[in-house]
Amino acid sequence: MSTHNSKSKTQILIIGGASKIAREAFKLDHEYEVTGFSKYSKIKKIKEYKLIKYNNISLIKNHIEKIKNDKIVLMLMQAASNSNIIINKTSKDLLDDINSNFLNFHEIIKLVLPHMLKKNWGRIIFFGSSRAIKTDIGLAGYSSGKYASLGYCKTLSKEYARYGITSNYLSLGVFNTPLYLNLNKKIKNDLLNKTDTRTVGDYSSILNAINFLIKSNYVTGSIIPVDGGFN
Repeated sequence: MSTHNSKSKTQILIIGGASKIAREAFKLDHEYEVTGFSKYSKIKKIKEYKLIKYNNISLIKNHIEKIKNDKIVLMLMQAASNSNIIINKTSKDLLDDINSNFLNFHEIIKLVLPHMLKKNWGRIIFFGSSRAIKTDIGLAGYSSGKYASLGYCKTLSKEYARYGITSNYLSLGVFNTPLYLNLNKKIKNDLLNKTDTRTVGDYSSILNAINFLIKSNYVTGSIIPVDGGFN
């Protein structure tokens, strides 16, 4: 892992840092100091970057308080999908999906905003799903959570872009994640047939998009599709 030699580094904080997408993307060369935070995963340690397990946000708060002169990029990658048709889905199931894909981010964002405001610089990147935006059978909770995070992302941009803090939404397509690999063959083929490239995604495309958003001052409130033309 390479980092800047200067006193000021760019710190990437990944919420959902044990995800396959995060680990695969940051296997590639990059120029950042990366820390992942994982709430649900059984993974104890990974080799791509430092991983911190947390059961409340005090650990994240403590980590942020130790960051002094560095710029912060907050990447919100935690996601969960409990597929079930609406008639079989309880209100608790729906709320669990919305918590996992949206509400759990709110207090963490409030922790990083004061630091970003002091630096007059910040990047907040929401990781969404093109399938969730298009939606599908059984995805009522997942899509609701992702749509909520999209609205929140755009509101963040309206409130804080003037202070150098951008907020954007990466809409991902089909990648070789456990979520995709656990689907039956028919659904997998259907998803690939809805993708212009007819292939699963490559992780370098995700890292390229992250780099673009980190280095772009004038891109904010945007949906950036990294989905092979999913339609």
